Amino acid sequence: MTQIEKIVIEPYSEAGNIIYPSFQLPLQSASIIGIYTDVAKIQPLMQWFLKQPNSYSHVRENALYERLTVMEYIQFCFKLFTVPLNSKDAILKLLALTEQKNTKINKLQNGEKQRLKLLHTYLNTAHNQIIEEPFQNLDEFSKHSVQQLLIALQKQGKSILLLSNNLEDLLISCNEIYRLDAIGLHPLDLKEEDTGASPPSSENIAIKLDKIPTKKNDKLILFNPPEIDYIESVEGNVFVYVAGESYPCTLSLTDLEQKLTPFGFFRSHRSYIVNLQKVREIITWTRNSYSLTLNSNEKTVVPLSKNKLADLKEILGI
Repeated sequence: MTQIEKIVIEPYSEAGNIIYPSFQLPLQSASIIGIYTDVAKIQPLMQWFLKQPNSYSHVRENALYERLTVMEYIQFCFKLFTVPLNSKDAILKLLALTEQKNTKINKLQNGEKQRLKLLHTYLNTAHNQIIEEPFQNLDEFSKHSVQQLLIALQKQGKSILLLSNNLEDLLISCNEIYRLDAIGLHPLDLKEEDTGASPPSSENIAIKLDKIPTKKNDKLILFNPPEIDYIESVEGNVFVYVAGESYPCTLSLTDLEQKLTPFGFFRSHRSYIVNLQKVREIITWTRNSYSLTLNSNEKTVVPLSKNKLADLKEILGI
């Protein structure tokens, strides 16, 4: 039976500002879970996990013994973790470093060093593995090798948590992905894009979809309306903005306006729809120029058309 461990993460603040609140994270055995967030949140999260028992935290900037060869370093690590030396060839193959086994570490390329650093995640016996930015700045071959290592960790029954500020990296490796912002932890609703036969006719079926579909790589990501900051149309392409990140959307602004108006969204400009719950200020630049400042992770300003100002004031009761 699959084991699920629910970990309560302590809140973190700086200078009185909440970087992230306390949240509960479900870690599942033999599963890879990703948290998509910014660097300002990844660093304190890593520090928190470093203090937790039954966990191993892999910090990307961990140092290697540069004067050793790859094989000498592996043998050294085997002694630390009391691993039988007859499995060293399998480790070299797993890390895709067989040809580099007699190369000194200081002569390795960046991707080769990063793969070697992940050796400890495989050798230690901690059930929970927290890995910081496992794919950052890696070539495609190294990314594939790291994916194979993560699969090997899964087969060991470990719970693997990846922390990254790159959503595409998490999409290629994770079973579940969460987004962490100053409000809390939000699961991303991911679905494989269906490129097969047409679905059965829904002519007589009433369907109400409250989620907004967007796309990253071959994944469909469904957002709840309150998560969205604003929506922008650029040269006919529509982008949904969530926590400073843009997500392409195949729906038109008109379709989105119809879907989102009941959730407190407003067509502020011919190219913009804004979540009024996120509006902090209405700025007057000139008699005919206005903008809306949003209370999001990053200070964002979207335009407000002059002919929309009266409608907005009526909605807001001002």
